[in-house]
Amino acid sequence: MKNKKIKFINFLKNRKIEKLKKKLRANGAKIGENVRFFDYRNTIIDKQNPHMLEIGNNVCITSGVKILTHDYSYVVLSGIYGEILGGIDKTKIGNNVFIGMNSIILKGTNIGDNVVIGAGSIVSGNLESNSIYAGNPAKKIMTLDKFYEKKCNETLISVQRIFNNYYTKFNKIPPRSFFRDYISLYTSSEKELSECEKNLISRTGFYNFIIDNIHKHESKIKKFNNYNEMIEYLLYKYKNSK
Repeated sequence: MKNKKIKFINFLKNRKIEKLKKKLRANGAKIGENVRFFDYRNTIIDKQNPHMLEIGNNVCITSGVKILTHDYSYVVLSGIYGEILGGIDKTKIGNNVFIGMNSIILKGTNIGDNVVIGAGSIVSGNLESNSIYAGNPAKKIMTLDKFYEKKCNETLISVQRIFNNYYTKFNKIPPRSFFRDYISLYTSSEKELSECEKNLISRTGFYNFIIDNIHKHESKIKKFNNYNEMIEYLLYKYKNSK
């Protein structure tokens, strides 16, 4: 019953998100495929000039994000110089972009492809493709390749922390679902994947590419032959750390 209720809630949520995207497109915005609003209720998309907005494919827009195509600051100039000078510009977000929580994308921003924007960033200007940006104002902090290396180095450490914290508190092995964000670490074949894990891969928009990579067994991170082997390793490391 609980699973049915969750599925129904997700169905309603997805329907409202699709309705939002349809409305934006009808008003002139260019919205690509697999654009995901993680929390559409707390996301603000500038509705005044939708024709000045372009969002590419496979874009993740998290909670609290604001995307603008105008500002009203010219009102101050109007009070001094008696003129209406406007403040509208095109805002473009490329393909395969992640926008962290509570970030603000200011009007006139041009974000390239394959970009990660850290939470709470204030973004303006041109952002290079294949890069990581964060801060106020947002600045480039590393290339995508460096970010990949960083994540590879941190992956097994993160998984061990998840295991250790759970085992310490509950004296038992964590459920497999706790490790679903680390599929590439322990999966060697699509047949091994649960439906939950398959859905997670599907949401990235790169299902076939990820599955092909899993079958090739090519990765910079430590690779286990299967899930049980990973758990045995984590349990061994946990017990020997005491």
